Amino acid sequence: MLTATIPMTCTASNAGGTMASTTGNPANVAAISTMNFGTSGAPCTSVLGNVTTVAVTPWNVVAVDYNNTTGVTTGYIGNVKANVSAGVCKFTVTGKASATYTNSTGVLAVNSVAGELTVTNPVNCGAIVTTSTKPTFKGNYAVKVAGTSTIPTIVGSNP
Repeated sequence: MLTATIPMTCTASNAGGTMASTTGNPANVAAISTMNFGTSGAPCTSVLGNVTTVAVTPWNVVAVDYNNTTGVTTGYIGNVKANVSAGVCKFTVTGKASATYTNSTGVLAVNSVAGELTVTNPVNCGAIVTTSTKPTFKGNYAVKVAGTSTIPTIVGSNP
């Protein structure tokens, strides 16, 4: 879900890229080459109507801190850029989004906080979306090695 001043909800989202079992902390541990929000049968919606979000990739996944006890890595999705339109309102979202990755489940949980992502170039949005708007991005993504049911793991620390 990408939230600006008004809720914009996507019930379906998927991503593609590369992530293999690796040593993180801190390290760039994955590359996101495709990011799709909504589908033709389940478009993203808002009070302004359907929302179209076109990701400008690549995005990256950066591991910042690995917890050996829980198997959870905290970090962020970096290099985020997406062009958003809702009705006649158009704007660009850029920045990073806080995330965690859990080895046992293979879930990349994106849960950004206000201020990590910014709005640029709002057009025909009035006071609804401005450069002062603080969008957030939240969603859970199941990660698997391409063509398998294998879940990648992030472990340890880089020297």
